[in-house]
Amino acid sequence: MQASTCCYSKPIRLTACGCNAVAPSVMLHRTKPPQHMFRTATHPGRARHARRNLTVAAGSDPEPQPYRSLDKRQLGLRSEAEAPYRSLRVVLFGFQVLSAGVAFVIGSTQLVSALANAPRHLPLQEVAQGLAIDAAGIGIFGWLLKRDLDARDKQIARMTREEDLGSLQIELANKKTLRLAQLRQFVRIVIVAGTSQQVQDALEEAEEFREPLEERGVMVIPLPIFEDSNAEKDKQNQLTDKDLKWKATALRQGDWASWFQTQMKTANKKPEKGLYISLRMDGRVRGSGTGSPPWDRLAVALPPVSGPGAWGGLLDGFDGSV
Repeated sequence: MQASTCCYSKPIRLTACGCNAVAPSVMLHRTKPPQHMFRTATHPGRARHARRNLTVAAGSDPEPQPYRSLDKRQLGLRSEAEAPYRSLRVVLFGFQVLSAGVAFVIGSTQLVSALANAPRHLPLQEVAQGLAIDAAGIGIFGWLLKRDLDARDKQIARMTREEDLGSLQIELANKKTLRLAQLRQFVRIVIVAGTSQQVQDALEEAEEFREPLEERGVMVIPLPIFEDSNAEKDKQNQLTDKDLKWKATALRQGDWASWFQTQMKTANKKPEKGLYISLRMDGRVRGSGTGSPPWDRLAVALPPVSGPGAWGGLLDGFDGSV
């Protein structure tokens, strides 16, 4: 499929799919980032000369708007978008539980009448059979209702974690500071966390597949946050112009460390071999694990962001399970 384009008359915020990326008022390829994000700094003299001769075009890229995380209402809408029939099932199962519960209460009074040998009471066998059916209905539909409610709670918790991750700050090689969520729909983030040596080893393994990974929009964020000296961290965070679309620096690493500590506590993971998290283009977690990311699988399984083989339209963000 050919990647589609879309034209907007003014910047809008895409919230129906859970994205906070801002769509600029230009003809924009779905997977092509605005040029202002990845524009390298110019010489001051050239910049002054450019300002004197600047002609503002109607399709010029706007500056990125401040990041705003999704509120509870937007998280609920995103949850319904991912599981559109869950709300209907919750209503139907809840109604069935309520109906069976009312029938069980009525049957209980009939059971008392039958046991007391009251006048014109129903046969005891018939009452007992009805109570058994009502109890089975309460149990079955109650379990189905609880399963859907638990799945919704887990989904909201996952989205909240992803939004918390998206609010963390990074710095590109051109010194632009962004929230991680502002790169959604533009790049596929791979976060490598561990000691300095573990992160360095993972980056060296990635160099072998750098060209195909860059074609697939993969951006690496090294995160040496476990038992390291500041000197080693600063050395790994040095970026060049060649790293503009390949690597970014994590700012305020204490916030990143806090987020990872929370996830390790929830998943009962330990960072002895290092950790990695791979994100889809829409910001959802594609995969995670210990050790180094599977660079070889990422370089093969992910589609290119442009050119032949690129996915677009309905399949945007469908990045596989690597």
